[in-house]
Amino acid sequence: MSVGMSVGTRTAASARFVGTNGHEAERRAPHPFRCDGPGVIVTMLQPAADYQFRRDVIEAVPVASNGIGNEAPLGLREILRILRRRLWIIVLTTLAFSAAAFLFLLLATPRYTATATILIDPHRSNVVDSAGNRPPPPSNYDSDNAFVNSQVSLIQSDAVLQPVVDELDLAHDPEFGPHRSFIDLVLLPVKWLLTPARPRVPGQTADDIAKAQAINFLQRHRLTVKRELTTFLVDISVTSQDPSKAARIANAVVNAYFEELVRGKYDTNKIASSWFDKQVAQLKSKVLASERAVEEFRAANNLTLAQGATVVPGVTVSDQQLVDLNNKLIDAHAQTAEARAKFEQVQNLARSKGDPGALSDALSSPVITQLRTQYAQVAKNLAEASSKYGPQHPLVLNARAQLQETQRLINQEIQRILDGARQAYQIAKSREDALQQSLDHLKHITDETGKVRVRLRELQREADANRTLYESFLARYKETSAHQTLDMPDSRLVSKAEIPVSPSFPKTFLILAAALAGGLGLGCILAIAVDYCDRRVKSPRQAEELTHIPTLAALPVIGERELATRAIRGRQELSRYDRNAVDMLPAAMQPPLMRYVLEEPTSLFAESVRAVRLAIQRAARSAPVKSIMVSSSVDGEGKTTLAVNLAFSLAATGARTILVEGDLRNPEMSRSLCPSARVGGIEVALGRTRFEEALFVDRATGLAVLPSPPRRQSSGIGEFVFSSAMSNMLERLREHFDYVIIDAPPLVPLVDARALAELADRVIVAIRWDSTPQDVVTQALATLAPAVDRVLGTVLTRVDMQRLRFYDYYGGSAYMAPYSYLGQPRAGWTSS
Repeated sequence: MSVGMSVGTRTAASARFVGTNGHEAERRAPHPFRCDGPGVIVTMLQPAADYQFRRDVIEAVPVASNGIGNEAPLGLREILRILRRRLWIIVLTTLAFSAAAFLFLLLATPRYTATATILIDPHRSNVVDSAGNRPPPPSNYDSDNAFVNSQVSLIQSDAVLQPVVDELDLAHDPEFGPHRSFIDLVLLPVKWLLTPARPRVPGQTADDIAKAQAINFLQRHRLTVKRELTTFLVDISVTSQDPSKAARIANAVVNAYFEELVRGKYDTNKIASSWFDKQVAQLKSKVLASERAVEEFRAANNLTLAQGATVVPGVTVSDQQLVDLNNKLIDAHAQTAEARAKFEQVQNLARSKGDPGALSDALSSPVITQLRTQYAQVAKNLAEASSKYGPQHPLVLNARAQLQETQRLINQEIQRILDGARQAYQIAKSREDALQQSLDHLKHITDETGKVRVRLRELQREADANRTLYESFLARYKETSAHQTLDMPDSRLVSKAEIPVSPSFPKTFLILAAALAGGLGLGCILAIAVDYCDRRVKSPRQAEELTHIPTLAALPVIGERELATRAIRGRQELSRYDRNAVDMLPAAMQPPLMRYVLEEPTSLFAESVRAVRLAIQRAARSAPVKSIMVSSSVDGEGKTTLAVNLAFSLAATGARTILVEGDLRNPEMSRSLCPSARVGGIEVALGRTRFEEALFVDRATGLAVLPSPPRRQSSGIGEFVFSSAMSNMLERLREHFDYVIIDAPPLVPLVDARALAELADRVIVAIRWDSTPQDVVTQALATLAPAVDRVLGTVLTRVDMQRLRFYDYYGGSAYMAPYSYLGQPRAGWTSS
């Protein structure tokens, strides 16, 4: 087999296999081709029939994971294309959601919502706190937030809702009775199987059960308690079918909440008061016991407390005596020192016979003052008399005698003062000594009772501590008792619930918008999911990415209306047809698409067939291309229509062309063109008949047809294609014709096509657009591993050109519209 050369290469995956000589060799598979322009395929591999290479080819063929190939990610443009080509899914889903929304709006019972707003103040002071001027606790965001959230939960608790149900008799209200939705009815058997039966509580009546159900329904479906952002404002909303009932229930919930707050505080204070009462009684007994122990210990140890207003509390008599004696001793010592100083001064003055006026006592004594005055007057008179009468004058002598007498009286008074000072000093000294002796004696007694006094102080401290604790608890007890009647709730009403005017449910605009958005969103998701999971071949580009083989053309689907018109013409020709004639069927009686390339030469169908023909002609420039096998993965993909139209197109160019029936087990081509054939290719190959007797020729184009009539027994037909007779016949046809077109059986279910592929020069695989799964195409190409170098390309059949533009950017009919019809009616090209 010759190896061609061309410009432009595709990357090929490497596959390793072990040869017969035990050495590892490397082959490249696939891609086994080089492409020189559209439709020109040049082989790059030599044929290999060993099993290992067949397995390498199967493993090397990639499988696209979605409709856009497995190499390109889902970009925005491709997503928009997917949504456009799956628009019907989006439309149906949106319509379904909208219809369900409209039905729900028609059947739903309107409900009204009434809202009351309360303010929860964690730092609100009560009457007792205000009277006592107790400072409020410090503010903390976390604690305040936790407090408000706790109150929100309290509002929804059974303790608050139970009085509401009782007050408004909601247990007997049909709206708050047992409700079961459609989903509950559907899941009822499952719940009955999975949920164990709850035994009835002893003493529980039907009325209790109805109240519990009403509370549960109000909590879950009718009551909403929501805090306004991070404020202390809380909205209490109640929904009901009756607007006035909704307002009544909301206001009742607020009142029940306030009552529960007051009741809770009262109960808390009552419990605290009871506890304080017990604690105060215990502490009182402790205080009495400790004080009794102190008094008994004092009495036993003669430690009597001192009495008096100036006595320090808790001081014993001995302690007080010790303090008093010490103070008296200090005073006595000072007095003794003062008396001694006076005595020594008077004694010194007496010894020196000095002026007695220097003494303080003399200065303060009226006798000495009088005597000194008298002494001064006598001295004055003596001086005057002496100067006037002389020293011996009687007056002078008399005055001198008075002066001496006055001096004697003064000295006598000073001696008396000296004796008084001496006596005062001695008395003070004696008193000081007596006090010192008493103090020493008392100190001795105090030292002997030291250990006893330590124990007394210990008992006294214990008694004082018990008394302090008792007084503190007694004050808190009185405060708690006052709280029982003066406590106020920590919340207040901001606005009461008013009767709502408009219903809060259902919200028409919101439901319709949600249905529309949900339908569009789910529709888009379903569209992408369906397209992603769609494993069918959708475009030439996808076919090339899947097979690594060029897609030669895309045959458009022909409209049912045009096919019906051609079928009517065939039935009209049937009346003039001779059933005994041994010839090809007239053109009008042949299936509508068999001669379409001739009857509509300007159509897209004919253009696509010409593209396949061009690929064959260009491939023939580099290597001989005589025999072309046309096959498909499975039956029903249009391979026979492609083979017949390709043969007619080649014959119309003047080339000697023969169309050979290769599907010997199901000769569809023979039934369509030559139903009257009695012999065919098998008889010619086996030499049972002459070639001219089995051959049919189309008079309009000169196309030769070698049919194979249907056979009742097909046991040996499967072996015929592997015989040398078949290969010899095809070799003879290659010698006499320019092109031998073989309509082969499908590749996957039968092995006949695999044998014919090894006898043909080129192989064309037909793939039905939007029908053949990708895995089937991959499996079909894997069966051609021994002849993989002969595969010319693939052809998409029955392509809806209007829908193809959603898969390929330039594959739709919109780009070919100016060249496709040339004045012919467009209706013939609409998709079926």
